[in-house]
Amino acid sequence: MRETRSYHRNISITAVFLFQILSLFIYKSFVYAEDSMSALVQDVVYAKQKQQAITGKVEAINTVIRSEKTKFLKSEADRLIEELTAQKETKAVEILKPDVKIETAKSPEITPETGKLVDLPFKLKNLLIQDKPVKPSSAKPGGKSKKEPGRYGENPIGWVWPHFGYKGTKLAEGEAIYKVAVSDNKLSLKEAEEIGLANSIQLQAVKKKIEVAQAKITEAKRALFPTLQAEMFDGKGKQPQALGVAERFRIFKTTYYKVNMNQPLFYGGELLFTIKQAEENLRSARAELEKARSEALQNIRASFYGVVKAEYNLQYQTELLDRVLTLYKRLKEERAQKLVTEVDYLNAESQYYQAYFQADSAGNDLLSADVVLHQALDLEMDQKLPVDLKLNFLKIQPDFNQLLQAAFERNADIKIKESALESAKFGLEIFKSKRLPRFDLRASYGKLGERLFDDKTFQDAGGFEVDFNTEKEWFVIVKGSVPIGPNSVEWERNKKVYAPTVISPTGGSEDWGEKWTFNLLDRFSDLTDQKGAEATLLQAQADYDKAKNDLTLKVRDEFYNLQKSLIQIDSSIAKMRYQEKQNHVQEYLMRLQEVPAPNYLEGVIEHAQDKFSFIQAVTDYHLALSNLSIAIGDPYYFE
Repeated sequence: MRETRSYHRNISITAVFLFQILSLFIYKSFVYAEDSMSALVQDVVYAKQKQQAITGKVEAINTVIRSEKTKFLKSEADRLIEELTAQKETKAVEILKPDVKIETAKSPEITPETGKLVDLPFKLKNLLIQDKPVKPSSAKPGGKSKKEPGRYGENPIGWVWPHFGYKGTKLAEGEAIYKVAVSDNKLSLKEAEEIGLANSIQLQAVKKKIEVAQAKITEAKRALFPTLQAEMFDGKGKQPQALGVAERFRIFKTTYYKVNMNQPLFYGGELLFTIKQAEENLRSARAELEKARSEALQNIRASFYGVVKAEYNLQYQTELLDRVLTLYKRLKEERAQKLVTEVDYLNAESQYYQAYFQADSAGNDLLSADVVLHQALDLEMDQKLPVDLKLNFLKIQPDFNQLLQAAFERNADIKIKESALESAKFGLEIFKSKRLPRFDLRASYGKLGERLFDDKTFQDAGGFEVDFNTEKEWFVIVKGSVPIGPNSVEWERNKKVYAPTVISPTGGSEDWGEKWTFNLLDRFSDLTDQKGAEATLLQAQADYDKAKNDLTLKVRDEFYNLQKSLIQIDSSIAKMRYQEKQNHVQEYLMRLQEVPAPNYLEGVIEHAQDKFSFIQAVTDYHLALSNLSIAIGDPYYFE
């Protein structure tokens, strides 16, 4: 009986223990279920929020795409309208119609169904700098020039005699260089510079200014030498012979020829200072030519490298779009089969539209860069420019102090301001010299003959065919002027010898004497002119000092830009190497379904941006070198 009770008590204890364990298990299960349900609800809420964010991002990207396309079409329409209006073509009004379709020779189109660029300029193959970049197959030299002569040029009868009256039309220098440059279907930077410089109207205008400055020097030097004047006269006349006798009159004939001369003797240095000032103006004009040439080269190089960057960016974005599109299509099929989550699919879709937008923008950027290059080279838009995409990189680290010293010696702006300063100094000396005495010498030498006849002698002599001897006639005058404040005193001494005339027929006459003249307030403007010359000198000095300060800042900025571009090149290379390895890892994990596809797409997009950052850093390096060499005053300093 005791054993039975003990047995039942053990069973009761065991049952209670088991019941407690079961109750604890059920309680924990409910707790875990509640936590799991709460986490699931949070995941669902997070997924919905992420879906809304992605949807908003897609809508924003679509809005930007539509806006960019609208802006591009409007800008292209405005450009075409301006070109057609300038050419006075009657079809310009049709562009204003809303249903017009604008097409350009190199305008890429992206279709959302395929995501590929249609009619791309060309494809690049390598990741970094290419030794032999692939050139567009469609890039051919421009068509036949309208100025090109026909088989016989402008000769209307060339089919009879080809060389009779032939006047061939000569190509302009810039057009001839262009035809030679694109003959090998490759336009280098040097060739672009030659074309742009040859076509620059600004350079031609500055060259004309140099010719004018050279003529001014000749004119200033000419004032040192005497001026000569040749004079001839042959006259006839008659007068009554006696008072009250109308039928009797006398005939006379006058003939003379002489040479007049005017020689400045002393002008207080005004003529010499004028020559010096003209020489400084010539130096300034030549410095302006250097400045205009440097600015043209800077514009050409910036436009050229802009096209190079746009070409590389278009290729990188096109390759990125192809890769993203392939993966996006696969995810779209997997989503249809419920193999991927909606969140991953929407994320991949947003990345696809992002790549699509970047490729479309890259195509538009290339069109804009091509227009800018045509404008820099002053070429028509139908003239193709197959730009050479080869980028040479040689790391240069110059010394800043040496660059600054070279800039002070060679910079065109410094030369212009320095010449202006020297010219202002000579201008002040010119006005000072006008307050000193000045003397001139005037002289004349020639022969004169005058003879009188009565009418009967005149008739017997056969009219005016009679001969008579001429006598020499001359004079010398020394004239001086002495300024006294705003007044002046003039002095003149002369001697004149006259040949025999009708009035003095017995050997001529001569006279001599001196003349004094006092002029009141006739030189009042000299005082104000001198004050103006002093103000011009001070302004020229201030401009020269400012030019030196501005040049120092410019050289410093360009030097730091050069250093910054070198750092960016190293940084972009490191990023490309890292991102390339990271993408390989992400692609491997994605195939093992350890990493979602959008993570891999983000790495691919980042890698394309890193590649373009490298190209941009290299072009910025070349532009920094170019700007620094131009600031120095030698566009080819680092070459």
